[in-house]
Amino acid sequence: MQDKWTRREILRLGFAGATGLALSRLALASPSQRRSDGKVKNIIFMVSDGMSAGVPSLTDEFGKLVRGKGSFWYQLLQSPEATLGFFDMASLNSLVTDSSSASSSWGSGSRIFNGAVNVLPDGTRLTPIAHIVKNAGKKVGLVTTTRITHATPAGFAAVQPNRDDEDEIAPQYKGIVDVLMGGGLRHYAPEQRKDKRNLIEEYQQAGYTYWNRREQVLSSERPEKVLGLFYGSHLPFTIDHIHSDTLKQSVPTLAEMTRKALEILSQSREGFLLQVEGGRVDHAAHANDAAAIFWDQLAFDDAIEVVYEFASKRDDTLVIITSDHGNSNPGLNGMGVEYGDSNKAFARLAQARCSFELLPSHLRGADADKVRAVIREQIGLEINGEEASALANALANRMPPIWNAQHRNLQGLLGEILSNYNGIGWTGTSHTADYVWVTALGTGREEFHGLVRNTDAFYKMLKLFGLSFKNPSMSPEEARKYLSRAPRVETPHWV
Repeated sequence: MQDKWTRREILRLGFAGATGLALSRLALASPSQRRSDGKVKNIIFMVSDGMSAGVPSLTDEFGKLVRGKGSFWYQLLQSPEATLGFFDMASLNSLVTDSSSASSSWGSGSRIFNGAVNVLPDGTRLTPIAHIVKNAGKKVGLVTTTRITHATPAGFAAVQPNRDDEDEIAPQYKGIVDVLMGGGLRHYAPEQRKDKRNLIEEYQQAGYTYWNRREQVLSSERPEKVLGLFYGSHLPFTIDHIHSDTLKQSVPTLAEMTRKALEILSQSREGFLLQVEGGRVDHAAHANDAAAIFWDQLAFDDAIEVVYEFASKRDDTLVIITSDHGNSNPGLNGMGVEYGDSNKAFARLAQARCSFELLPSHLRGADADKVRAVIREQIGLEINGEEASALANALANRMPPIWNAQHRNLQGLLGEILSNYNGIGWTGTSHTADYVWVTALGTGREEFHGLVRNTDAFYKMLKLFGLSFKNPSMSPEEARKYLSRAPRVETPHWV
């Protein structure tokens, strides 16, 4: 008889069947083992930013191509201990939300205008969930692959009329968020801030240990408070990270940061709230960069496995895995006769060696012949002369006729051309209005079954924590007169 079972084999059997395996240490606590009061001590809220509904299934297949195994999330979804649902993520002024209003809806229980962070259209400042749980004695953590001042982490802990004001968001975490890890050094280092304010020193004076190297994350250190800034802006895309020895040595992965955050936060007697964001899935989708999406989704999947390993040993922890909105809705099109070439087309994505963020540096000043050579070397595809000429002209600011205005840019054109070879089609280069997946595990998971309004997550989390708080809100009719005040985001947030 087999006496050693892998985690994936246990998941395939389902957690109910795990009792026959001496209740493996990796099985989540059964309902009878959970806290009888229905309260939870810890909540881990995981966000794959900009993850369209088709991304998880394609990532599972992509993982088999590049790592010889499918995704861990895919296995979790087959377990009876996973509650499945959807979030309705509309904002106050649009069916299509942006990340700041999306995270603010979870973080405050109120829908707001796109572009703001926990501020109603009339200027009313809302109280973010991090402040509430911190006042209750819990610890708070924010871990992300974007700048830590970016929209999704900010939505849980900051209050700012315009999400672009990241220099103003940067000091707001001090004393509220205990563990901060991600990118965004430019908003903390005095030489990069317009006001020359040294926020790194201010955080250190407030008791934070400052980390800026991967080796610190991998060490045995467990300081009570950490400010971890590992890149000037967003952390590099995973596809670029894995192909650079320098980045692999200096920049931690999302899974590594998540593991360290859990080690630190779990020292709290009163529990914690941790948000984990795979933020660059969104940026890759804006760029119509399929390979970059799937590599970053795999990095998020690794973080899910880390969280599962932590939560599976406890009866007091709720895990929520979701997205804040879709983006560009990548999907594998049927290719060839009776779609017989679809798998072969999709497999070509495994040949890519760099993101569309780095690709333009290889293409600078390129003519059609060089474009073909660079695409062959960096993306692994042999495009034709007409396609190469179109890209060369786009590089010289001479865009070919494109009737989808969202694709009238280099990334959009690249996505359209490469779709002829990798099969991935796109609706555009912007967010979409789809409902987003929710997977909930652990104590209180039933609260996230079915279709859930985004704002309800705030009240459900507080209830499970045994807390109560009510933020003011505004109806779409009440907000209509303030539409002229909607924040104007000047720079595309994925740049």
